[in-house]
Amino acid sequence: MKIIIDLDKIKDLSKQQWLINSLKLMQIDFQKVEKPQTINQYHKDLEKGNAEIEAGEYISANDLKAEVDKW
Repeated sequence: MKIIIDLDKIKDLSKQQWLINSLKLMQIDFQKVEKPQTINQYHKDLEKGNAEIEAGEYISANDLKAEVDKW
């Protein structure tokens, strides 16, 4: 038996990840159904990303490497 999951119907990304992790942990076979992103959603995502960068909400590659070294 295989479960088919329409991730687009689960809006909360943490709930999506929880479900996927739970199914993997229980070794339940599943298939994700993902719909292509609309052009409008693509533009919204780009605008959100640009706004985060302009607000200084990012980490440089060098800072990320330094953070990883602390792990």
